[in-house]
Amino acid sequence: MAYEYEPACRRMEWLDPFYKAVWEEAFAKAIPISGTFELTPRCNFQCRMCYVHLKEEEIAKQGKELTAKEWIQIAKEAKEAGTTWLCITGGEPFLHPEFEEIYKAVSRMGFFITLQTNASMIEQYRTLLEEYPPRSVKITLYGSNNEIYEAVCKVKNGFSRVDRGIQILKEMKIPVQLVSTIVRQNADDIKRMAFYAYVNQLPWLANGGIRLSVRGGDNKEISDSRIVLETDKERIRYLLEHDVVSPEGKPCTYCKDYRLGYWITWDGKMRFCSFMNEPNISVREKGFPHAWQSLVQYEEQLEWPEECKSCNVQKACVKCAATLTSECGSPHHVREEFCNRIKQYYDEEKGEWRL
Repeated sequence: MAYEYEPACRRMEWLDPFYKAVWEEAFAKAIPISGTFELTPRCNFQCRMCYVHLKEEEIAKQGKELTAKEWIQIAKEAKEAGTTWLCITGGEPFLHPEFEEIYKAVSRMGFFITLQTNASMIEQYRTLLEEYPPRSVKITLYGSNNEIYEAVCKVKNGFSRVDRGIQILKEMKIPVQLVSTIVRQNADDIKRMAFYAYVNQLPWLANGGIRLSVRGGDNKEISDSRIVLETDKERIRYLLEHDVVSPEGKPCTYCKDYRLGYWITWDGKMRFCSFMNEPNISVREKGFPHAWQSLVQYEEQLEWPEECKSCNVQKACVKCAATLTSECGSPHHVREEFCNRIKQYYDEEKGEWRL
């Protein structure tokens, strides 16, 4: 019996029934309903865990940023192909040299836009956002004061600038969601960040997972920031209790973007996931429709490494294509160190349950 892949929208309980039906249809027909434009690797913060940010002198060595004209053409083709939800991110998207031209053009196309930013430049673009308000703004919150921001993002007065941006968005009644990456430098500030979100009546999501960049981003030394959490063990417990992982499932099938979404990097590569360094499908050369077809083909053909297929803890392994890429350098093989760590966690959890 062939394995039946479950559309991600069936697991999205928060989704409106109408939109859930739309996403179901898009999944069945492999329509790229959701996309992300990573406009630039430039950023005015230097967050120690960032996997995208490049210094000015490094950009030319890595590739060439898409121009406004190129982004607008891609957006037109994406709209025709079915994209409705569009996230605009970076780096810091406001730092693309032609941000205003790009943003105005995609706004006029009618996308449901989520703008992902560190919020430090909102005041400079207030007039633009008042004229073309995004559907929502996702803001990275890394602390509750300037000292924490300096430790995490290596900038002066970071929190003050972010807080100012958040208050402006609230005044404009633009929906805001806060997201935080927890590292050693802000771990003791979690409760204060949660309180800040509570006081400002904003949804907040904290995540302890940080990944090593395989795309040129300057986070090669993240051992001094990474926190060893119980997250992997908790996931293993959940996977075993709920029988979520099927050995027949392929690496991309557990992600919400499978057959539905895509990520386009600042230099014009369409990929399945922001953390991956493949496939290198050039939207510049192929055009959006052919790039999307190539991406879906990649998703369908990508298999787990042979070691994973015969592993006796495969049903409890906390991994995806992005995890293998960042932890092992590629989704096509697994390092013994990574594998042994998962097996150790698995043995510990099974031992606890048998007591």
